[in-house]
Amino acid sequence: MQEEYKRFTFNYGIVMLRTRKGLSIMDSLGKRRITKPLAWFMLYLLPISGGIALFLILGEFLVYLSPKGAEVASYVASNISPTANLLLPGLNPYVPVVDGWIAIVTAVVIHEASHGIVARSLGMRVKTAGVLFFLVIPIGAFVEVDEKEMKEVRPSMALRVLGAGSGINFIVGLLCLLLLVVSVGSMTPLANGSAIASVNVPSPASSAGIAPGDFIQAIDGVPNNNLGTLSLQPYQVVNITVWHDGRTEVLQNVKLGEIVYTNTKTHQNTTAPYLGVSYIPYAALTGFVSTYVNPQNEAPVRWVLYIVPPAFPGIASSIPFSAQLNTFYTSPLGAATNAVQNLLFWIFFVNFNLAIFNNLPIYPMDGGQAMERFLVGIGRGRISEVVAGRATAGITVALVLVLVSVIAGPYLIAYLT
Repeated sequence: MQEEYKRFTFNYGIVMLRTRKGLSIMDSLGKRRITKPLAWFMLYLLPISGGIALFLILGEFLVYLSPKGAEVASYVASNISPTANLLLPGLNPYVPVVDGWIAIVTAVVIHEASHGIVARSLGMRVKTAGVLFFLVIPIGAFVEVDEKEMKEVRPSMALRVLGAGSGINFIVGLLCLLLLVVSVGSMTPLANGSAIASVNVPSPASSAGIAPGDFIQAIDGVPNNNLGTLSLQPYQVVNITVWHDGRTEVLQNVKLGEIVYTNTKTHQNTTAPYLGVSYIPYAALTGFVSTYVNPQNEAPVRWVLYIVPPAFPGIASSIPFSAQLNTFYTSPLGAATNAVQNLLFWIFFVNFNLAIFNNLPIYPMDGGQAMERFLVGIGRGRISEVVAGRATAGITVALVLVLVSVIAGPYLIAYLT
């Protein structure tokens, strides 16, 4: 017992800080009236969340086996770094370091704590609990439920303990997503007009002082929310009404340039007025918010906005709180809007992924252990621990091979071709 509660241990840079206070907190929470029904609810989430992961993985696996598999694999290998498959800030180019680590630590802490709380609510022994550090950086937590007791109790009790970790991740993830959707729904463009995404240098726009983040609101006093609908001529001199950093000003006597387009089929040239900006129409800005809040009203592919990081190629231009678009919006959160929304997204993203993939029937993850206990339970004495273990091992090997194929397959195909 003294060794179990040795306060500090240090191995290969990993520091384990054990605390009796953590055990007492789990005891207290385990006695709450809501804990036992919540444990049953989280148990029912186990096959649902594991099923979602299986659907995503097998769906991607079948894409690579389809006639377009080689084309898809080539695109993935050419455009997505292999480290993008690792949910590790600093290695994954799409995961921010600060928000990513906060989300990971939060997910691991509540995951482990939930195992312990449900175990104590069922009268099971928790041997030790504490916090994990890499040197001085917190990276998670740990809770050790008595393994011998887990095998001796009724399968339904063991399954509730196993389902608790990913269950709380699933619940917290969905709550953060709900808060994020509500927050995004409150976003509105900073001003009317066409939002300026970039300005070419040199150009008439840069010479006039127009900058990214501005809104062009009117030309010659005529309000306009989409520059593409204007009828202007090359070298025309116009007055441009611009919203910049909370104030409106009129840029006098801006002389447009000329740009020449060549039709690749007819090889004929056409000229057009040139201002030198790329812009986003006002309707598109409001549309991004609407699509994020109500993806079911758009094409089914829009659900990808929730399961792909905002910095992912091709996604940032559709997500209101992405670094590409957030400067054009405001919300009741004011200056904290972007920080709060990105943190909510990453807590959702990490918790949701931890919930679904940890519940895959792969041993020794929670889903694999739950599969083994489930087989013993439904066998009612006819399926031994050994047989259940072998069945779980077979399923584990099959799913690991599929996972390796999905993750490494595109890069291997691209290398071989």
